[in-house]
Amino acid sequence: MKVQLLTQNPCPKCDNLKMFLKMGLGDKYKEDIEIVHLQESPARFEKLKEDFKVQSTPVLIFEDKTLFDCTPAKAEEFLRVNLGR
Repeated sequence: MKVQLLTQNPCPKCDNLKMFLKMGLGDKYKEDIEIVHLQESPARFEKLKEDFKVQSTPVLIFEDKTLFDCTPAKAEEFLRVNLGR
């Protein structure tokens, strides 16, 4: 099961999180994250948005767990805890 990252344009916080995942964590979780982009996958994005009561992006979702405050430290902890590494 992959972590879903909900993102959209324009979204500076989304860009910052994606940059942190790539540069700060060296793409360690690249294979574990599915990016669900509003403009590229609107139906899937809207379904997840509705199911998880998302009001802003970025958001990380894994199974029934959701991280709305995607600061680098919290995002890294969410991924480490939920993916077990």
